[in-house]
Amino acid sequence: MKYAMLMSVVLLTGCATNNSQYYDTVKSVSKDNTMSQTACWAAISDIAKGGDNSAKVGAISLAERCKNQSINIEPPKRNIFGF
Repeated sequence: MKYAMLMSVVLLTGCATNNSQYYDTVKSVSKDNTMSQTACWAAISDIAKGGDNSAKVGAISLAERCKNQSINIEPPKRNIFGF
């Protein structure tokens, strides 16, 4: 009886830990991606504002690099009990 209770606590605790780490990682990556996007667009905006026509054309071509590239993070795998 004690063994079954201990196993259920270990299984539930392990699942909760994995899920919280997953959500923390996704939140951190999303925040970093947003900051990177903001910095990239700010740099392109400054180039386009202050330069001549060739610099503006270069800024437009650099805008392709600022598009959002989604990063896929695999969710934690479920155990045999579905947790």
